[in-house]
Amino acid sequence: MLRAMFRGLIAHRLRLAMTALAIALGVGFMSGSFVFTSTLTHSLDSLISQAGMGTDVVVQHSSPAGGFGAGSGAPQPIPASILGRIRRVPDVAAADGGITGHAQLLGRGGKALPGQFTVATSWPADAAFQATYTRRAGRPPAGPGQVMIDRASARAGHFAVGDTIKVLIGGQARTFTISGSTGYGSADSFAGGSLAMFSLSTAQQLFGQAGSYDSIEVKAAAGVSAQQLRDEVARILPPGITALTAVTAAAAQTGQLNGQLSILTKFFLVFAGVALFVGAFVIWNTFSIMIGQRTRELALLRALGAGRQQVFRSVLAESAAVGIVAALAGVGLGIALSKGLVVLLSGFGLSLPVTGLVVPPGPLALAAGTGLAITLIAAAAPAYRATRVAPVQALRDAVPSPAGFSAQRLTAGLAVTVVGVAAVLAGLLTGASLVLTGAGALLAFIGITVLGPLTARPLAYVIGFPLTRLPGRTGVLARGNTMRDPKRTSATAAALMIGLALIVAAAVMVDSSRTMLDRQIAVASKTSFYVQATSADIGLTPHLAGVLAAQPGVRAVTEVRATDATVAGAAHKNVDGVDPATIGSFTDLGMKTGTVSALHSGALLVTQAAAAGHGWQLGDKVRIQFGSFGVSALRIGGIFANVGPLSDYLVSNATFTADTGRRLDSVDLVRAAPAARGPIQRTLAGYPGAQLMDEATFARSRGAVLANLLNLITAMLVLAIIIALLGIVNTLALSVVERTRELGLMRAIGMRRGQLAQLVAAESVIIAVIGAVLGSALGLAFGAALAEAFTRSQQATVSIPVTQIAAYIVVTALAGVLAAIAPARRAARLNVLEAIAAE
Repeated sequence: MLRAMFRGLIAHRLRLAMTALAIALGVGFMSGSFVFTSTLTHSLDSLISQAGMGTDVVVQHSSPAGGFGAGSGAPQPIPASILGRIRRVPDVAAADGGITGHAQLLGRGGKALPGQFTVATSWPADAAFQATYTRRAGRPPAGPGQVMIDRASARAGHFAVGDTIKVLIGGQARTFTISGSTGYGSADSFAGGSLAMFSLSTAQQLFGQAGSYDSIEVKAAAGVSAQQLRDEVARILPPGITALTAVTAAAAQTGQLNGQLSILTKFFLVFAGVALFVGAFVIWNTFSIMIGQRTRELALLRALGAGRQQVFRSVLAESAAVGIVAALAGVGLGIALSKGLVVLLSGFGLSLPVTGLVVPPGPLALAAGTGLAITLIAAAAPAYRATRVAPVQALRDAVPSPAGFSAQRLTAGLAVTVVGVAAVLAGLLTGASLVLTGAGALLAFIGITVLGPLTARPLAYVIGFPLTRLPGRTGVLARGNTMRDPKRTSATAAALMIGLALIVAAAVMVDSSRTMLDRQIAVASKTSFYVQATSADIGLTPHLAGVLAAQPGVRAVTEVRATDATVAGAAHKNVDGVDPATIGSFTDLGMKTGTVSALHSGALLVTQAAAAGHGWQLGDKVRIQFGSFGVSALRIGGIFANVGPLSDYLVSNATFTADTGRRLDSVDLVRAAPAARGPIQRTLAGYPGAQLMDEATFARSRGAVLANLLNLITAMLVLAIIIALLGIVNTLALSVVERTRELGLMRAIGMRRGQLAQLVAAESVIIAVIGAVLGSALGLAFGAALAEAFTRSQQATVSIPVTQIAAYIVVTALAGVLAAIAPARRAARLNVLEAIAAE
């Protein structure tokens, strides 16, 4: 039996190689995710350790550190007087205060240099804290017009010491003289980003931190431990300011970053799971067809004395061999794929400081084991079917038996589908865990797959009808072949259905969200133009609003500031700062209770939808965490209906600045005559970080993040589509082998090679379009449910991107043609006499 197994592997090596590739791609995605996140974690750990080089104690505000989901407020400042106290501590060898902000280095043409991001910081005055900055040329910045940049940016922009460079700060381009260049640790840049270093006084002036620091670094005297120094420094600090050892501070930052990275890992693993799920269909279908074609071979083994368990173990051993090869190949592929993930995320605006390559053995073993397990599970059903082959079947030809209507299949399929849909709706409508929603979607996919053979024949008949017009009746024959074995047709199409269903669902969800945003702005806005920051981190200087207001034709300008915060325990909520005296002239808030003027006293305005979702009423207090500024308890002073160009939560700009430390605008709303566009546009020439938009353009920009998300999801799911197409290639190739004699007879009675290739291609198109139609229908249903659930709190909106979905179906049909190339060429090359003589 062992020799028979190896002969079977060799005899079907090409088909099994294609099957192995399907699993290898899924394992590759999973292992690539593990390598990518491990590499990123290591890179960030190294970056944090380099940043703390030469530092023993870090003094910072004691409020929770701002991070992903906690809020994007600036670091809470530390009064400069604290630095003097620290320097007087006996065991302090050196202490320096520092400022950090956001900027962007501009090249000679006014475009941003290719660094992934730019960190603006103050140059440490004491030599003890300068060890991180290596291979310096020139000298540190000393005056208000000087800047030191990283070596990589200097090379990229062809800048030398003494040249002038423009630095984007608050949306405005400011000119500085390059006093020097520096490396960072062992690299020429700051983890792939750029550095802009100013003198301390310049940095304080540029970022509005006069008389304060973001943090203070302290170095211990010889023979004094970091813990001992921390205790001494902590005793002289006022309430609200804390001292941490550099190791503790680095560990806290590392833990926070690892928590953020776990979200990215889960995101990737979801798509890896989809790829493996689709790969399981390919394996199951391939082994099912191969078992059907080897009926006589298996029956002969049974006739020669092989037991059922021996046959079962033989088929399962074949799948294990395929799984092992696929898993090992997938791990190797994943290491290469991890670099591709960096490029992919950078293409969608998520640049990450990745250096080197870390290969984690444990997670990679888990990925390989998962691939092997899925292979064995998928092959178990065909292996069991092989044990049902009776010895007498050795006397019969191996032909697919026609499948009739099955009441049991209908009942089982409907039951599983209904349970799956119910679970999805329960997860969406009741706010249950995502696990319930995901499990429901999985069951729905399985249920539709079980029902597949009952729908494959009528779908093939309808979809294949246009192809019946092909010359030589190749289309008629192709339609008949796909209808002949509906189980095989539906199983092959099911893999494609899953990937396309997810893409269509995401497209419906995104289109619905964008439509809702467009409606909100159109209904409430009274604004003529929007001047928006190109970078949320860099923002717009408040000075720009006054400049805009002075332009001819401009009637009024109001500033809007924005931050990410945690509201009532819910992260990733936008809070906007507005001018209470003017905001009503730019957008119709539709106040339900309370007044806009309540903002003057530090109150909070919330939307009617947010209030209803939390059960809030006028006068209630809401806890909001603004980054390192900690938690503020704000009283609800009004409830409004129309979001317009704003967010669900509004405070006054004064409250916003006090609670977040941010003094930059996100967008300036402008009421002006149409003729004012020209003067405004000319004014913005000196502010390359600002962009002028009308209402339609601004609405599109609000949906740009959603569009990027859809593109990213589609790019991730392309892997599942590729695996599904491999399944079509496998099915067609095995079908050609199975129908060798039939194809030979067709050639003998006059069918040309081109017509035979056309026949196989037509079958592929029918199968692909069946998968696309089922996937689109399923995706529309799930997408509509998702859209309704996620937009219900604002304005329930379901929008179907008809053109986009039609394009998906057309592209899928074309992909079916590509998948048929190899099997079609094989069919066309059959020797007529040998094919007729084949059994």
